Amino acid sequence: MSTEPIVKNKKFNNRQIKRIYYRRLGIVIWASFLIAAIECTLFYALFDPQDLALLSSFNVDIGQMQGYAVGFIFFWFFTFVASYLCGILMALPRDKLAKRTITD
Repeated sequence: MSTEPIVKNKKFNNRQIKRIYYRRLGIVIWASFLIAAIECTLFYALFDPQDLALLSSFNVDIGQMQGYAVGFIFFWFFTFVASYLCGILMALPRDKLAKRTITD
C-alpha cells in the first residue's frame, strides 16, 4: 500500500482523482444524512419544537414542521462537518506513520 497522497500517485489521472473525491464526498453526505435522521428521530421523540421555541430567550414564532426542518438541517450540517473532517484526516498522507519503527 502506497503512503503517498493520491494526487501525487502516478497511477491515477485527474479524472480518476476527481471521481474518487466525489465518491468519497457522496459517502460523507449520505452517511451524515442518515445519522442526522436518526438524531432528529431521537431528539424530537423527547422534545417538541414549539415547546423549545417557548423556552428561547427571544421571541420566535415557529411552527412544528418548521422546527423539525430547522432541527434536521442543524443536525445534518454538524454531522456533515464532523464526517468531512474525519474523511480529510483519514486521507492524509501516511508517510510519517509508515516510517516509524519501534526502537528498544
